[in-house]
Amino acid sequence: MKAVLLILRDSFQDVWADLWTMLACNLFWLVANVLIVPGPPATLALVYWGNRIAHGEVVDLRDFWSAFGRYWGPAWRWGGINLCIITFLIVDIALTGQIAQGLWGPYLQGLYIALLASWLTVQLFALPFLFEQKTTSVHQALHNGVVMIGKNLGFSIVLTLFLLLTLIVSTITFMLSMMLGAVFIASASNRAVLNRLENHKLSSSRV
Repeated sequence: MKAVLLILRDSFQDVWADLWTMLACNLFWLVANVLIVPGPPATLALVYWGNRIAHGEVVDLRDFWSAFGRYWGPAWRWGGINLCIITFLIVDIALTGQIAQGLWGPYLQGLYIALLASWLTVQLFALPFLFEQKTTSVHQALHNGVVMIGKNLGFSIVLTLFLLLTLIVSTITFMLSMMLGAVFIASASNRAVLNRLENHKLSSSRV
């Protein structure tokens, strides 16, 4: 719990320390995802940017733009995998609610919802691993994300719940999650991965 609170505190400080740049990056990310095609590269650029900040480096918009162009290939490999899996699960949730009747219907639908939530949680930790590995292998990053959650289940659940709560509260109050939510999550996820790597005495070169 203490580690999660420290991660959230540091992430808030990251956003506040360079608020206007954070707003610009988050706005570009929103527009890119509305346009769909540049969405995955913008997401990886945001995570890369958060990774450099988590490592204590000084970054600016040029680093974000550079990452946006450099990681287009890995971004769409990640995006393609997510598009297939998330679409499959959402369709199963919808069809199960319409087709499956009786006792097992709600349980099957709940299972697919749980699988979708689990998959999205994996992405929270998998993307930072892309920039902690020796290569930007999407499959390896996904594997590392799953392993990290498995070894830190309580930590992962608490962090995810706190992030959701923070986004919900900020949306209800000042719509801050719309303006800064993505950069906040990028910072928190990177800090979480670095925290767990340090906790397990792992270095980037050994991932």
